[in-house]
Amino acid sequence: MLKNKIAAVEAQMRAKLEEARATFTHPGDKGTSVEDSFRMFLRQYLPRRLEVGHGEIVDRKGQRSKQTDVVIVSEEHPFSFTPDLPGLFFIDGVCAAGEVKTSLTSTELEKSLENSCQFKQLAIEPGKGTMVHSNPSDLDRFYKCPPYFLAGFESQLKLSTILEKIENFVRSKGFEVNEVNKILDAVFIIDQGWIINFGDGKGSFQFRTPMGESVEGWVWKDSDSVLFDLLGWLSAVMPRMFRFEPILPHYILQRK
Repeated sequence: MLKNKIAAVEAQMRAKLEEARATFTHPGDKGTSVEDSFRMFLRQYLPRRLEVGHGEIVDRKGQRSKQTDVVIVSEEHPFSFTPDLPGLFFIDGVCAAGEVKTSLTSTELEKSLENSCQFKQLAIEPGKGTMVHSNPSDLDRFYKCPPYFLAGFESQLKLSTILEKIENFVRSKGFEVNEVNKILDAVFIIDQGWIINFGDGKGSFQFRTPMGESVEGWVWKDSDSVLFDLLGWLSAVMPRMFRFEPILPHYILQRK
C-alpha cells in the first residue's frame, strides 16, 4: 500500500515538473520549483524527528559544502534555517544531503560529483557520551560523514552511462575503488532507476544475488518505484546518534 501511495506521489511530482516547464522559461525557476516539491515529499514521508532544508553545511574545522539542495537534519540540530529559505547547517546534526536535478546531463553530473567530494571532506565530531548503534561497515562509512545522493527527475544519460562516468571520475581523482568516503553514495533517476555504492557489502543496506550473496561496490538497476527505493535506502543508511552535548556551543566557542 505504501509503495502504491508513493507511486501516486511520484506521478504528482512528474506533473509538477511539466507545470514548471509550462510556467517558467528560466532554468533556475524551474529547478527551484522541482527542488521544493522534492523536499516536500521527503518531509511527508521521513520520520517526524527529522527536518528538511537547503543551504550550506559547515564542520568544526570551518570546511564548507557547496549550496546543497537537500539537507536532512536530526531533532538535535539548532534552529538555524527555515523550510523555505537557504540556511546554514552544522554537519554534526546532518543525517543526509543531496542534489536534485530536473534533467541530468553530463555537465551537471560532473558538477554534482565535484560537489559530493567537497561535502565528503566535512567531518562529524560526535562529542562526549554520544551513543550510536550500527554495524562496523556503516559506522566507518556514514558516521564520519553522512550519506550524499543525487536525485534526478529525468536524465539524458542511461544508468549504465552514469555509472561509467562515475568510475571515470573516481579514476581521474586517483581514488581507490574501495574509498567509499570520497564521493557520493547513490544516484536516483525517477524515470529510470538507481545506482548505489554498496561498499564492502556488509552494511545495513545490501544487494543480494539470487544465490543470496551480498554484492560489493556499485550496482545499477532499472526501477519503476524509484522514490520508494530512495526512502528505503535513506532509512537504512542515515546515521542515528543520541547526543548528550548540544551542537551549537562547540561552534560558538570555537569562533571566539
